[in-house]
Amino acid sequence: MMVVLWGVSISREHKMKISKLLFIVVVGSMVIAACGGGATPTADTSNVPVVADDFSVVAEGRLLPVEYANISFAASGKVAEILVAEGDAVTADQVIARLENSEQLQAEVARAEAEQLNAQQAIDDLNDNADLLRAQAQSDVANARDQLDDAQRRLRNLNFPDLEWYQDRVDDARNALTTAQENVVVTDIGSLDASLQAARDALKTADERLGKIKVAIAGCPECDPKRSVTIDGFPQTLDDAQDSYNDIANTVRELEIKVAQAERGNTTAIRDAEDDLQDALDDLDSAQAEPKPIDVAIAEANVALAEAKLNDAEKRLADLQNGPDPDALAAAEARLASAEAALAAAKDALANSELKAPIAGVVSDLKIKVGEQIAAGQVALVLADFSSWIVETDNLTEIEVVKVSEGQNVSVVLDALPDVTLKGAVKMISPVFEEKRGDITYTVTISLLDTDPKMRWGMTAVTTFEK
Repeated sequence: MMVVLWGVSISREHKMKISKLLFIVVVGSMVIAACGGGATPTADTSNVPVVADDFSVVAEGRLLPVEYANISFAASGKVAEILVAEGDAVTADQVIARLENSEQLQAEVARAEAEQLNAQQAIDDLNDNADLLRAQAQSDVANARDQLDDAQRRLRNLNFPDLEWYQDRVDDARNALTTAQENVVVTDIGSLDASLQAARDALKTADERLGKIKVAIAGCPECDPKRSVTIDGFPQTLDDAQDSYNDIANTVRELEIKVAQAERGNTTAIRDAEDDLQDALDDLDSAQAEPKPIDVAIAEANVALAEAKLNDAEKRLADLQNGPDPDALAAAEARLASAEAALAAAKDALANSELKAPIAGVVSDLKIKVGEQIAAGQVALVLADFSSWIVETDNLTEIEVVKVSEGQNVSVVLDALPDVTLKGAVKMISPVFEEKRGDITYTVTISLLDTDPKMRWGMTAVTTFEK
C-alpha cells in the first residue's frame, strides 16, 4: 500500500502529531500485508509515483515594530527632568530626560568652548603677527650689536686708552664753561630787568590815573558813571582805565617770571658746565693711570653679556625667518590640543547626563520618574517605530531554511486576527544558528506589506513561506 502526503511543512508540535498518524498508518499496512497469505508477492513498481518535495514552509513568529530600542543613561545619577510621556512621538536625537547636574555640565561645555576659541585665536595671532615679530627681531639684533660695540670699546679704552680723545673732552668742557660765563647771558638778564622796571613804572602811572578817574566819578553822583573823564588832557572811561591797568599788571607778572627763570637758567648752565669739566678731567686722569682690575673685570663681563644677548637675538630672528616662533607655536598648539580634549570631555559628560532618542518613534514604556536614582545602563524607557511592522520567526530548521530566500513572499496570520491574512516578504535570514531541543534553527525576519489597526507588539503569528 502506498501513502503519499501532499501538503505543508509545519511547526514541531504539528510534526509530532503527523508522525503519530504516519506510525499508525504504517503499522496498519503491515498487519494487512501479513493477513494476505503466506506467499510473498512480487513487488510491482511499474505504477509507483515519484514523491515531489512540494511542501510550503510554515513557522510560528512574533509581531514586532520595524525598529525599537531600550534606552538608558550612560552615567548614574538622579533624574532631574523628564520631557516626554508614554505615547509621545519623538524625533531622532531629541532630548528625553536629564540628570541633576546637566546645567553645571552645560556651563563646563561653554567654558571649554571659550578656552578652545582663545587657544585657536592665539595660534592665529602668532601666524598673523609673524612679519611684525620678524621686524622686531631684526631691530633687536641691531640694538644688540650696538650694545656689543659699546662694551668692546669700553674694554679697549681701559686697556689701551685714547688719551687724545680724553684731552679733547677736557678742552670742549672748558669751552662750554666759558660760554656759560660770557657777559651776553648777563646782558640778557639786564635787558629783562630794564623791561621789568619800565613795566612797573607804567603800572604805577596807570594806578594813579585810575585813582583820579574814580575820585572824579564819585564827586558827581548825579552824572553818568560810564562817562569819560579827562585826566592830563586824555579822556577815558572808568572801565577803560581799569582794563589798561590790568594789562600792565599782567605784563609786570610775566616779566618777573622771565627774570627769575633767566637767573636760574644762567646759574644752572654754569654749574652744569663746571660739572662736565670736572668729569672730563677725572676721565683723563683715569685714562692716564693703570686700569683697576675690577673695572677690567666688569668691562669683560659686559662684553660677554652683550655677546650672549646678540646670540639670543640672532637665534630668535633665525627662528622667525620661516614663520612664527616654533616654541611659541608649539606651546599654542599644545594649549589648543588641551582645550579640544577638555571640550570633548565636557561634551561627553553633558551627553551622558542627557537621554536622547537614537531613533524616531513613540515612547512605549517609560520606566523612570523625576527624583529617582538611576544607574548607568539601567533601561529608562523603550522607544519603538510603529510606522511599519516585522515578524520574526526563530524556529525554522536547517531542513526548512534552505527553502527560504530573501524577497520570498510570505502569508502571515495573527493568532488574534485569524480572519486577516497579511502579505509580507522575507527581509533577512540570520547567518547564525541556534540549537533548540536538539534542532538547529535559524531566525528569519519578515517585512509586512499590510497592516491592521488592531495589530499589537508581541502578537503571535503563523507564517507560510510561499513556493
